[in-house]
Amino acid sequence: MHIETNTSLQTIDCLDLITVTGGYDWSQALQAGNAAAGPGRQAGETLGSGFDAAYKVVRGQDSKIGSTVGGPLGAAVGWAGGFAANSYQQLAHGSAK
Repeated sequence: MHIETNTSLQTIDCLDLITVTGGYDWSQALQAGNAAAGPGRQAGETLGSGFDAAYKVVRGQDSKIGSTVGGPLGAAVGWAGGFAANSYQQLAHGSAK
């Protein structure tokens, strides 16, 4: 059995941005990223707390790794996801909305 995993990232060619009718709205993509950062932070904090609880069960020791790293990492992932999703939407629909 062979399992193949695609680990490449999708990229946006800058020349594609000029094809958006009305122009690519950079500030709209930034705002979408900012809006997604808060929920991303909350998800990261929740997952981080879960990691800390699991670490305590398995190792019998307290950990603050998850709660320390989870929030900022979640916010970064949320922001990037919001920015990318909005950029893709603008490009896919051919117009800034």
